[in-house]
Amino acid sequence: MAREEEGTKAAFAEAYRKLQSGNPDDRITVKDIAETAGYDRHTFYYHFTGFYDLISWIFDTEIAAITEQAAGDWRTVVRSLVGYADTNRRLVLSLHHSPKNEETTRFLERKMNALLFYFLSSSPSFLASSEERRRRIAVFIAGGALSLFYMWLDSGMERSPADISAELLDSIERGLAGFQSM
Repeated sequence: MAREEEGTKAAFAEAYRKLQSGNPDDRITVKDIAETAGYDRHTFYYHFTGFYDLISWIFDTEIAAITEQAAGDWRTVVRSLVGYADTNRRLVLSLHHSPKNEETTRFLERKMNALLFYFLSSSPSFLASSEERRRRIAVFIAGGALSLFYMWLDSGMERSPADISAELLDSIERGLAGFQSM
């Protein structure tokens, strides 16, 4: 049943992406998405509470896949996240300016905190630190990096993905180096 449900959700996501390629988000309706996916509106609302819930599901699913593929390498996650945002600019900006923004922000914070904590817990430089200290360091550094990422989104993603990736990697590496010297 869960596999079938995920398949239905994926069909709605594919329909949304298809419609998005030719329409602004404010012109796409739930009815359009459902019809394009081959379902009715009732089926859509069985799986999602609304339009932004679908967008959030797409984002959450795809970001979770990115972090899983990176296999604990935070540098790869940062580059992949910026690349994903650039490739999916309309989706990401739509979600960033949606009522689901706060939920998405918390999701990204949890992912980045967990990834940096994993890195700190496997880094010889931080093994002598307590688990609590490693968690605090991860939260602090992830918060700063995500603030830079959100500033990029707020600007309409004016800077190049390469520039923002380099700035994010540099800020994380400098943060780590600062905590190593303490």
